[in-house]
Amino acid sequence: MSATLTILRGENQGKRITLSNDKLVIGRSPDCGLVIPINAVSREHAQLVRINNQWYVKDLKSRNKTFVNDAEVNPDIPVRLRSGDKVIICDNVFEFTDDSEEENRAGGGDDDGTSTVTSTLEARSGQGLLETASAERLRVLLDITNALSATLELEPLLPKIVEQLFTIFKQADRGFVVVRDEATKRLIPKAIKTRRGKDETTARFSTKIINQCIDNGQAILSEDASSDSRFAMSQSISDFRIRSVMCAPLGVTQGKVFGVIQLDTQDRSKRFTQEDLKLLVAVTNQASLAMENARVHEELMRRERRDREMAFAKSVQKGFLPASLPNVPGYEFFAFYRAAQDIGGDYYGFTPLPGQDKIAVSVGDVAGKGVPAALLMARLSAEVRTSVLSSPHAAETVKMLNQALGQAGLMDRFITYAQVTLDYSTHRVSVVNAGHLPPIIRRADGRTEELADNELAGLPLGVMDDYEYQAVEAELNPGDTLILCSDGIYDAMNVQGEPFGRERVLDLLKKTGTSAVQQGKALLEAVEAYSAGRPQHDDITLVCFGRES
Repeated sequence: MSATLTILRGENQGKRITLSNDKLVIGRSPDCGLVIPINAVSREHAQLVRINNQWYVKDLKSRNKTFVNDAEVNPDIPVRLRSGDKVIICDNVFEFTDDSEEENRAGGGDDDGTSTVTSTLEARSGQGLLETASAERLRVLLDITNALSATLELEPLLPKIVEQLFTIFKQADRGFVVVRDEATKRLIPKAIKTRRGKDETTARFSTKIINQCIDNGQAILSEDASSDSRFAMSQSISDFRIRSVMCAPLGVTQGKVFGVIQLDTQDRSKRFTQEDLKLLVAVTNQASLAMENARVHEELMRRERRDREMAFAKSVQKGFLPASLPNVPGYEFFAFYRAAQDIGGDYYGFTPLPGQDKIAVSVGDVAGKGVPAALLMARLSAEVRTSVLSSPHAAETVKMLNQALGQAGLMDRFITYAQVTLDYSTHRVSVVNAGHLPPIIRRADGRTEELADNELAGLPLGVMDDYEYQAVEAELNPGDTLILCSDGIYDAMNVQGEPFGRERVLDLLKKTGTSAVQQGKALLEAVEAYSAGRPQHDDITLVCFGRES
């Protein structure tokens, strides 16, 4: 679905904004997807959200309100947007356009003398009702409309609607509000009303009539269902003694029918008329809009709950990462982390070894993304510290880490991991690689060396419990820098789908100065520029530290 906002009045007038994501927040905050830098606009003023391929605007309890076509948007009830609608925020006006929006066409009917199909959902067969309906019927319709527009909790309201219908359809013996589950096609009664209250526990509806109404999206009126050719051979109609029946579809604005309101009689002398059906369709139209609003509201609340939960999870995960960089005499440190999703599976850490002039620098990458990867990342964070503090030898540390994670179970996942133990009294590093990208030393003269690569790179953590890892030793001279990163750097794609790759990383490091901060920032800027126009598809972690010149 291609939808856009065109700025009719305000900054960048005439600009078209493509709604490529499912949500666009509009406000004064620079974090918003559409920024309006005006004090009268709230920090997060309104949001556009796509639900089931339909766009809605919701006011985020802003100070100066949000309007659609001059009508104020209730913060609790999102407003469906259609092509040509004007969204107004203070002095800013935006026109919404949906290029793929199609108007549903009204269907026709048939009349065989004993039964009639009079309208489709979009035909809105309540037309003409105001000219012909009695004062009592208009009052009931108004009461129902007011009740529906005043609430988003429909479960307790639907039985009251059927009860009110009984006050104007005196001939009705039974009434049902029924919805159909999309996945199972099962019909689920949401409200049942009978003229005699004791019959409500045994009242049954004909699935044949309701399914036909839902499948065709047409309101049905039958003077005598038992003799109606469309329902021939339906045992339920006979068993439930259904005589005159009318059934009107409940559906969303795009025409997708999800249920019905049905009234029927059990007495041959009691019959519904065309005017009765028109009133029933008018009620179902109002109920459809209210149910759609309730569903949209529920979906928005679910998304907002998820956003809050993800924001909390993000803050918790941030707590597993270092709050500050190490302060090591004669060395400079740089670190960067950004998840591809709300939370990620990359890890980095700095663990000082007590009583020694050593610090373990770790980078890990859990296979996969999202919540499962984040949970394993949290476990990795705890196990790294325990293992590092349990042994002064890097290879033994990684072996213990592998065993601990293997015994805990990684849910068929694995973790690539690299650990560099820096002895800053001797300026030597001990490097262990568990299936990770090889750490890189960038020498002061521009040469690059990859450590613990090829046959010196061990298996990822969680693959083999008793695996023996090897440590590779190297010396850091003044001006030398060591770089560790996750594959989010190497695998960053440009618009042509080509990865940034190892060679570009090595080439850039050769051309960058000897400062660890300079190299880290230059590498990130290069990756950002290279992948501009494409979403980040993997977590990015980068740690650089170097000996000062």
